[in-house]
Amino acid sequence: MKPMKYSNPSVRDRGGGHWQARFRYKEGGKWKTLSRNFEATSKRDATKKATQLHRRLEEEAERAKLRVLLVMDEDEAVLERFLEKYISGIEGSGQIERTTAAGYRSSAAHICRYLGDVRIDDITADMIVTMQRRLLTEDGLCSDSVAKDHRLLKQALSYAVETGALAKSPFTKSLKAPKRRRREPNALDDSERQRLLAALDSMVDSELTLAVRLGLSAGLRREEICGLRWRDIDFQRDLILVRNAVTEAAGHSFEKGPKSETSRRDIPLEPDLKARLEAKYKRVLASSGKAKAASRYVIETSEGRWYLPSRLGKEFSSLARSLDLVGTTGKRVTLHDLRHTYATFLIARGVDVKTVASLMGHADATVTLNVYASADPTARQQAADVVAEAMAERAPKGPFSLVS
Repeated sequence: MKPMKYSNPSVRDRGGGHWQARFRYKEGGKWKTLSRNFEATSKRDATKKATQLHRRLEEEAERAKLRVLLVMDEDEAVLERFLEKYISGIEGSGQIERTTAAGYRSSAAHICRYLGDVRIDDITADMIVTMQRRLLTEDGLCSDSVAKDHRLLKQALSYAVETGALAKSPFTKSLKAPKRRRREPNALDDSERQRLLAALDSMVDSELTLAVRLGLSAGLRREEICGLRWRDIDFQRDLILVRNAVTEAAGHSFEKGPKSETSRRDIPLEPDLKARLEAKYKRVLASSGKAKAASRYVIETSEGRWYLPSRLGKEFSSLARSLDLVGTTGKRVTLHDLRHTYATFLIARGVDVKTVASLMGHADATVTLNVYASADPTARQQAADVVAEAMAERAPKGPFSLVS
């Protein structure tokens, strides 16, 4: 989340439908106050308008930052240089994280294959349409990737317009990104899930098997599995506290907070997994002592470092191949598909969608519902059986007449 320049507003009724919103902000190390007067019909209406004022002030502050970042010389007007300066600027100002910046640079590389040496004021809508078509047909990129490229270029050129570096954006209302595909989650059905658990039970607990269990019984992302420390396991309350993640970008790995605010969550610790983790924790305590053990990683390398998410993914892929694990879409399962399995299983067993959304770290329960509610073929059959049973029901025999 980007830091705010202005505090949330305080609202004051000045009488006669006149209101005032006051904002605090820091400048030169000192706190200052900014006031804005406006008209409103009620306190609720005033609060809404003050919130809108706050949003506009924040947007103006962000544009002011970028005005400094986007002052260009002649060479920087070329798209390749412009995009790099833009991405470096918003990354350096803390508006995006390193992982997001890495994704932006990947999109910039796609764009620059066809438009990299074009000046930003020479780019036309036709050039963008041609670029998107070639990325799809000649480069073989999927529509989701090209849609990301589209959004980055549109966003960067919009900032160029707002900061005076460009007179007008070439993006028009009719210039659309490729339609993104809706992907069905590739979850394990009940029989495959049980087969995987049976295989894990036959193995000695290891970093990989415990990571698999964390995905399967807690729905953790692989970055969250790698960032989990022993202090995040609450054995007293039977909870896993998701507070940290390990991610990779541009050839480096680093720790960061969870994916979003809603990704900070507490997940029930399943009894079998609890017993296995307790057994490992006792060994960690014996070798490190209580003070050091708390900060060690639950899944760690032999050197005591965090596991790389990519390494964990590759190790699970080898396991999935050896067990011939196939998901509900007919594809080989990945480590992330265990998270899909967790959500699909909960919904199929009747856990309400809001609870599942909370456990998954989704901000909106409709995301959970749209993605997972129809992913389990067993659940579909159960629904069909319920309908068939209802349609077979008949009232007790008695007088019956048609109403004309």
